[in-house]
Amino acid sequence: MLREHEVDFVVIGGLAVALHGYVRATKDVDIVPEDSRDNLTRLWDALTDLEAQPAELAEFRAEEMPVTFSLDGLIEGGGNWILHTRLGRLDVMQWVAGVESYADLRASAARVDEESIGYPIWVAGRDDLIAMKEAAGRDIDRIDITALRMAQGLEQ
Repeated sequence: MLREHEVDFVVIGGLAVALHGYVRATKDVDIVPEDSRDNLTRLWDALTDLEAQPAELAEFRAEEMPVTFSLDGLIEGGGNWILHTRLGRLDVMQWVAGVESYADLRASAARVDEESIGYPIWVAGRDDLIAMKEAAGRDIDRIDITALRMAQGLEQ
């Protein structure tokens, strides 16, 4: 859906780890969008089509509670959003420890061409994934780092 709206983004997180050779369960898709206003507007359109709602609002979806998720909040807030969509959870990460900028992340990203979807997807490079996971420092991140380094060793 994001690519149908021509959103520029890089996949990070568990899905990116899997695409680098270590398949593990993940509960979401994590992306870093290119941060221009035009691209974030396209992202907003895609999120609207996906019926995206911030996780904290999804559980309080009462008629009387106003929804504060907006295009301006996405663009001007520049933060990270955990979203529930009609296709599952999507984490939009506009700031990630271990990454200097979207441009740097994209420059070293791996292009994945999947015939079934008809357009390329950019996936964070192995070194960037390791840097992000070292910065996060959770137990699952340490496991991913080891697995990514082992998978790299198998490729050489």
